[in-house]
Amino acid sequence: MGSLSAAVIYSEYGDISNFSNPGQMLTFAGIEPGVNDSGTEFHGGRMVKRGSSQLRYTLINCCLPLIRFDMTFATYYSKKRGEGKPHRVAITRVAKKLIRVIYALERLDIDFNTQKLH
Repeated sequence: MGSLSAAVIYSEYGDISNFSNPGQMLTFAGIEPGVNDSGTEFHGGRMVKRGSSQLRYTLINCCLPLIRFDMTFATYYSKKRGEGKPHRVAITRVAKKLIRVIYALERLDIDFNTQKLH
């Protein structure tokens, strides 16, 4: 992840201690569980238009190099594709994993270590 992307993520989220779990961070970004097969988020048959679109865009774009250069995220993406998920849905699932990792790193005040993700 580049420094500009990291800056956008941290500026959008602010103090991560304001979130009591990664699910709240997902909701804040507008990445919620109800994603259909085209990658569009729906709730009760309607598209969800909540959360920060800039944050969501940045998170999704951070995942593209992750699935190319990080084996943990690449394996997770391949698993989702193997389950029949289209690219947009699979990359959204990777973004959800990224948010959970960011949350854990910040809460535990540790640096990223790919071996600890398994």
